[in-house]
Amino acid sequence: MKTNTAESNGRLSREKASRQDAEILRDANIALTENLSLEKVLETLLDFLSKLVPYDSANVMLRNGDSQFVVSALRSYEEFQGETPRFIAFDAKTNPILQHLCLTKQSVVVPDTHRETGWQWVNGAGHVRNWFGVPLLASGKVIGVYSVDKAEPFFFQEEHVRLAEKLAARAASAIRNAQLFEQTQHHVAELEERIAERKRAEAALRESEERYRELFENARDAIYVHDLEGNYMSVNRAAEQLSGYTRDEIVGHNFVEFVAEEHVRHVRKSFCAKLAEQGATSYEVDVIAKDGRRIPVEVSSRAIYENGLLVGVQGMARDITERKVAQDALQMFSRQLIEAQEDERRRIARELHDQIGQVLTAIKMNLHTVQQDCNSMEAGSHIKDNIDAVDEALRLVRDLSIDLRPPLLDDLGLVTALRWYVDRYAKRTGLNVDVVIKLADENERFSREVETACFRIAQEALTNIVRHAQASQILVYVAKDENSLTLSVKDDGVGFDVESLRKRAKRVATLGLISMQERAHAAGGAIDINSVPSEGTEIRFKFPLEYEL
Repeated sequence: MKTNTAESNGRLSREKASRQDAEILRDANIALTENLSLEKVLETLLDFLSKLVPYDSANVMLRNGDSQFVVSALRSYEEFQGETPRFIAFDAKTNPILQHLCLTKQSVVVPDTHRETGWQWVNGAGHVRNWFGVPLLASGKVIGVYSVDKAEPFFFQEEHVRLAEKLAARAASAIRNAQLFEQTQHHVAELEERIAERKRAEAALRESEERYRELFENARDAIYVHDLEGNYMSVNRAAEQLSGYTRDEIVGHNFVEFVAEEHVRHVRKSFCAKLAEQGATSYEVDVIAKDGRRIPVEVSSRAIYENGLLVGVQGMARDITERKVAQDALQMFSRQLIEAQEDERRRIARELHDQIGQVLTAIKMNLHTVQQDCNSMEAGSHIKDNIDAVDEALRLVRDLSIDLRPPLLDDLGLVTALRWYVDRYAKRTGLNVDVVIKLADENERFSREVETACFRIAQEALTNIVRHAQASQILVYVAKDENSLTLSVKDDGVGFDVESLRKRAKRVATLGLISMQERAHAAGGAIDINSVPSEGTEIRFKFPLEYEL
């Protein structure tokens, strides 16, 4: 009897430890996707690694170039050396351990560094006796390595390596996403700098009217003046270079002869708005050059008055071909990043459902069989507890799988997925949530990109309401008109200062506000966030279903 009790207790202890490890890995998977800061991703990785493997010190090395690996995050080395080691890099061409790891793409264990001929000693790591490294793989390529150290030789066991390897796929994906995000931020900064340069040039032009004629003729941008009928009265040399027409071929002709046909109505509308009220207007159109090329330009124009009477329009047209290319590249980059995140969510959800769920179901069936064959009431009670624990694990796996990528979104579309999520959200939070759908056909499907963007924005908005809004009433609204699909999430909570939040979000690189903006932009739409302290918040996403001038 004592033997059976000991075996049962040992089994329960192992099962408890296994559940704890599963919970840690689940939390790690979630935590690693919550931030796009590379520094924070690496720190999160080392935090969760410490919960799985009792290391004395650990580090993450990221690949730089073909063979160099640079230590990008450290943990606990100063406890042995008295100070944090400075910049450390290893070359896989000269380091046999890293070379073997890169070739095999498998973990490498060094039981005792004093007995390992290929071990390379570096300052700050003199305490290391037992070491193993786990490769980080992305698209089949080793992008980095994370390793753990122990001052005691032969400490790490196969179970330690197995648990550490469990983190590798998610960690590699999170690191790659963070690296891509940093590249995106760099491109955004370059684009903002270009825009800032343009604004400074325009300000200088306005402030130097006494040099107008010189600037007019030597300006890099096309400058023109036309009368109230739209006939050009004067143009500069840049206008000739931009269009390919000579000055004589432009002056006296109407603007409709040079603007792409589909943009004429838009230009007329802007012209009428300028006539109706004073002030400058800005818009983008395509100019048709003499050789037939379409050139995208940004037009800034203002009314010209003489003695209080409107006499004409002065404008400047800037070739924005390069900016359009940069914007398209940035949008494509954002779309690829979001698609990669969704594909990863879908993959993890499928693995949770198809693999872990099946294993847990098999364990439950085996426990039921043991329960039926067991005559001991005490053992039967323990088995029932285990069955209940497996049921809870199945529920958690199912919920996590659904949260990562709800099948309803792919199978039945946006409206059905939103209704399901809002109903589940209301039950969990106890909040009163109304859903209003203004679609002729609630089963209408949109592109996967648009449906995913709408669903994720609504999901993020509802999550923020629980965290910050202190709301009692929420309205989720979906409508479609001839040209666009609109999603709105409105609450009666405490509200906030939108500009202040945007600035803070940029500094800390959180996924909340930036994630919604990036998803809207990548889907080709726009998002408006309207909030006033103490007066609630409305987040409105609008995606154009077709382009109309």
